[in-house]
Amino acid sequence: MWNTVNVDVHIIAKECRAIHCHVIDKVTSKQCMLTALYAPVRSRDKDIFCNNLKQLNMLITLPWCLIGDFNELLQPSDKVGGAPPTLVRTRRLNDFLAHTNSFYAHVQGREYTWKKFLLGQLAHEKLDRVIFREDWAQLCPNYLVSNGPFTCSDHAFVLLTTDPVHPPRRGTLFKYQHS
Repeated sequence: MWNTVNVDVHIIAKECRAIHCHVIDKVTSKQCMLTALYAPVRSRDKDIFCNNLKQLNMLITLPWCLIGDFNELLQPSDKVGGAPPTLVRTRRLNDFLAHTNSFYAHVQGREYTWKKFLLGQLAHEKLDRVIFREDWAQLCPNYLVSNGPFTCSDHAFVLLTTDPVHPPRRGTLFKYQHS
């Protein structure tokens, strides 16, 4: 899932719900930590998982980025359909962001990353995210995050590009039209 010509990725630790990697850019020698995660669904497990990540935050000295299914909402508008989210459901992730001096990356593309029929009604939620600390944002200031389509899962994928190719300037766009 990464370009091995430009990047070395070393798995530091595997846990039940997270894989922690040391990433080195071969061209620039920039280094960071990347955590791919799938957070728990049950509330009591979420608190333990979140507290473990907070403790890990104190140990990681390199710029840190987290990507995956956080199973949490940042705000009530992160959900459409189904029962409205509780305050607790939005508090946990916001508390994590504040505690770790992190923020979530704004995305291009699909707004919601999860969908499911609940009690006969289709619900959509923003569960899958990219979150990074300020030090990571300084390391990769030109990042781009996009959400893909729903394919064979009830989740849409999240794609993080650390050095995106910018679209061509106006007037230089090549178009092909089938005649």
